[in-house]
Amino acid sequence: MNRRRDNIRPLLSAARRLLESRALLAGLAIVAGVAVVAVLASALLYPGAGRAAHTLSPPGGPEFTRNAVGMSTSDASAADSGGGLPSVTTVPYWLAKQRQARMTTSTAPDLPADEAFPDSASPSPVTPTTVSTTNLVLTAGQTPLAGVWSGTASMLADYLLRDNPRPSFTVPTSTLAELYVTYAAEVGLRADVLWAQMIHETGFGRYGGDVAPAQNNYAGIGATGGGEPGCSFASAEAGVQAHIAHMVAYVWTVSPAAWANAQTDPRFDAVPSRGSARVLSDLDGRWAVPGVGYGARIERHVDAINRMRP
Repeated sequence: MNRRRDNIRPLLSAARRLLESRALLAGLAIVAGVAVVAVLASALLYPGAGRAAHTLSPPGGPEFTRNAVGMSTSDASAADSGGGLPSVTTVPYWLAKQRQARMTTSTAPDLPADEAFPDSASPSPVTPTTVSTTNLVLTAGQTPLAGVWSGTASMLADYLLRDNPRPSFTVPTSTLAELYVTYAAEVGLRADVLWAQMIHETGFGRYGGDVAPAQNNYAGIGATGGGEPGCSFASAEAGVQAHIAHMVAYVWTVSPAAWANAQTDPRFDAVPSRGSARVLSDLDGRWAVPGVGYGARIERHVDAINRMRP
């Protein structure tokens, strides 16, 4: 009898283990089924909830950094796309303003001088924090120097080439115009004004004075007369940057771009009073000596450029 019991016990133990394992599997199957049902119900009730966590960028990320002219790159992206949520792809302020200008008419509404510069008693803004697209042209040298021009590089090139189809620049005129539009807008200065000054200084690219075309000196920087050729620059791009940096020293008390400094323009620190120029006539006796009517002569070219159509 005892032998039979001893033989049956292992069989009973094996049967018990089999039943316990089946119960465990059944329990796991029930739990898994409940989880699947919960997930499906959540997806049906709240569609897109899972996607939002992956597509929205957290505030304060790198796309929300603020640039030199006071607009965040996210603001610039939103303005460039016509509003809505800021784009993750950053767009520099000057490029956003140029694209805005190209999407609208070539002639922006003219603002009175007191609206363009509200504080008429102040010699100039401290930094370019409130520049806007403009093609405002006044008279008697009162055209503002600051702003992002609303025209195009082709307008600049066409105006010059109508007078001189074969200028002596070291790069094509269209390339030179693009450089002016890009770098001028980057520091909140008007490309049409700077281009007009270049035309005045080089005689529509004919030269013939102390400065030679190979110098890439588009504004007579360092050329004081009497055979003094002034500064030379390694490339057209370097020459354009030097011209614009020199104007930065006249208009802004704080440089709005890292490249607009004494390394780019050898005469940057020679400007007697930073932020002393707001309009073209403020360059009389400063940029050019004696310079009587210097700004007004440049202004005539600015006016003619802005009467063109892109």
